[in-house]
Amino acid sequence: MTLNLAALSEQLRAMGQNAARSVAQRETRMAQIATRYLNEVGYEQRWADAVRLSATSAHWLLAEPVEPLDTIGRIETLPTDYAVVATDGSHIDVDRHGEVSCYLINIGQVYLRYGAHPEAYLESSPRLYFSEDDLYLHEDTRRIPVEGAVLSVRRDVEEGVALGRFAAMYLNDTTIPRLALQDGTLIRWALANADEFIRDHFLGQYLNYLEQMRKIGIPVASYISRTRSPEVMGLMRLMFCPDVNVPAQRGANCAQCSDAKQGKTPSCMICQDVIDADLFATRLQEGERSPIFRSWSRISIEGYGDHQIHFFFLRIGRELARIEIPAWVAGQPDMVAQVHALVYDQAMRGQGYPVVLQRAHEQAVIRSAERRVFEQMVAGVLRQAEVPTGVSAKRERKQFIQG
Repeated sequence: MTLNLAALSEQLRAMGQNAARSVAQRETRMAQIATRYLNEVGYEQRWADAVRLSATSAHWLLAEPVEPLDTIGRIETLPTDYAVVATDGSHIDVDRHGEVSCYLINIGQVYLRYGAHPEAYLESSPRLYFSEDDLYLHEDTRRIPVEGAVLSVRRDVEEGVALGRFAAMYLNDTTIPRLALQDGTLIRWALANADEFIRDHFLGQYLNYLEQMRKIGIPVASYISRTRSPEVMGLMRLMFCPDVNVPAQRGANCAQCSDAKQGKTPSCMICQDVIDADLFATRLQEGERSPIFRSWSRISIEGYGDHQIHFFFLRIGRELARIEIPAWVAGQPDMVAQVHALVYDQAMRGQGYPVVLQRAHEQAVIRSAERRVFEQMVAGVLRQAEVPTGVSAKRERKQFIQG
């Protein structure tokens, strides 16, 4: 054995001692953050203004409170008769070493009805993209390939569009609570720094889906498990920032930090490495939700209009999930209560994760064996059509290794 375990054990002990100190220091910081948070109850408008003033000059993500900071939402009654739909997606990207350029998007769609008339419908809806307009986005003489990150955005948008169609088909009983649920975020983060043409192309389709849902009165929500979002902590940083002065119309300006200029550690660093869930972990009991916040992510603020994304945190067992909703849901207390109750009930039925999302994922996932069959089907069709394959040396090597 060449590894010097004796020398390593010394380093491991040092690491353990350092970790213990870090935990103690973090607990002290968390206590200070929680105290400051509660001290600002009643001053929500001041901090909403501070967020607005700091939006372009702070170096962190921000969240605006739209309810009192000490709000704790509770479920009055869990519905026994309701309907929910969900979609999820997966894809097979363009294979640059393959015989032909194409990609596949598979959307899993699920409808579940509970109560007096229980029923369920589950389906997998694959679509193959292979035409010029499928493979490229066109702007004048530019051809932008739909692959990689761009394909992931297309899949996300297709999930939303499919959810809108599915909801219109199955959630037409207005006498019971209804919900359209997605996995992951409603904020299309990947478009934030994308080319303007790409952003407009995809965001328009996504917002059309949200507008359709608004018009038919079906609340939309998304479920983010094990969230590590830092947006409320961005708000907390403003509360500790000595440069914020709302009456003087002055927000945080990280590039001109007064603490840093004086050679001091910035006051906001008390929030370093703390996430939103840390703040609410000790405040929320089973089934309770946090206040609603508006995300100040640039793509949502600048691009979403009436659908700007809001969120709250929900305690489900040991899980603290982030639930995202559009502005038109956040502005209707009845819809918020409906989302709160139905998401919680779904998570309880799914032993900690919404059962409708589990089923949608099962319908959407493309397994390794299915990918190989798909590749074989593509090759077979091309042989029948007598299309020259021109398989790359790299692909031939991969096929040889796979047997």
